[in-house]
Amino acid sequence: MSLRPRGVGLMIDLELRQRVRTVRWYIALGIWFLLLTGMSVLIGLASMWLGTGSVFGDDLRLAGAIVFSASVLLLIFAMLLVIPAMSSAAINGDRADGTLATLQATLLSPLEIVVGKVLAGWITGLAFLVAALPSVVPAALLAGASPFYVARVIAMIAALTLCITAIGVGLSSLTNRPLGSVVLSYLVVLGTTTILPIVFACAAPFVVWKHEVTVYETEYTSGSMDAGRCVKTQEVRDVVRTDLLMPLLWLNPFVIVADTAPQIPIGQDDIGPGDIDALRGISTLVRYLAHPTHPSHFVECWDTEAEGYPKDLEQPWTLPVWPMGLGAHALVAAGAVAVATYRIKAPVRRLGTGTRIA
Repeated sequence: MSLRPRGVGLMIDLELRQRVRTVRWYIALGIWFLLLTGMSVLIGLASMWLGTGSVFGDDLRLAGAIVFSASVLLLIFAMLLVIPAMSSAAINGDRADGTLATLQATLLSPLEIVVGKVLAGWITGLAFLVAALPSVVPAALLAGASPFYVARVIAMIAALTLCITAIGVGLSSLTNRPLGSVVLSYLVVLGTTTILPIVFACAAPFVVWKHEVTVYETEYTSGSMDAGRCVKTQEVRDVVRTDLLMPLLWLNPFVIVADTAPQIPIGQDDIGPGDIDALRGISTLVRYLAHPTHPSHFVECWDTEAEGYPKDLEQPWTLPVWPMGLGAHALVAAGAVAVATYRIKAPVRRLGTGTRIA
């Protein structure tokens, strides 16, 4: 099975020409830009109205962080709506139009056809991603976010776009009707973003184990509640082993993107307004769920300056979870490409009822 760069390039050029020559492409891109930019502006105005932002000072950084994280989450949600619709008719749509047989009769190999369609769909998705940057980058600059932080988020969204595009192309080869593959793609999106987290929450009560843990509690030596010291005790407590359920969250695109964000420096006094946003909150929560038995979970002394406060505990976010999630997506995407390549091989021994050849 050959995979020549020239053949893939010809397939990409053909796919992009078919997409760009229609006016609907430009209308969709314009609506996309206006929608995301308008939503970011509304989020920013709401933050200012609620008093989290001001014309000067650190409060403006907090408003920028809120707008940036909310815009990224909105962008992920919008991409999950657009990408399946664009890629899930790549093969059965051409088969219904009678153009797939023409491609199969050329010197292009099935792998070149599939890879060309995947990359063309990915480039289309990147165009929508670039159009969304004006709604994300200004808020990131306002929040004082690190350029590497913003770059990681954008790169992760681009990588997920490639994987979702490949999965959509693979599903389009399994069904005869474009509507069927589009529905399957949205079911996959629904499963990873909604159903699996619900299963995670429902399964949590069934993985409660007893563990002997070190607990840090405040002990008041006088009748006053204003002063106390942090004491260490050994207790046996019920611990929800959420680490055993983490694979259910690995495929969630929101978790994957958010896990690339820096964690909130809990327990430190130098937390700035730009250090708190929704992405960092999700990332910190996921790292805590991945290490439910870590000693920092059982620090119940709220005063960090109290005598005996455990300041030498390491934070439970040493191991990221996004590599497993992205790796799982990449594995499924590679399988989808393999299935699609097999499904468009010619000659075909068996066709479904009503399947059009040319």
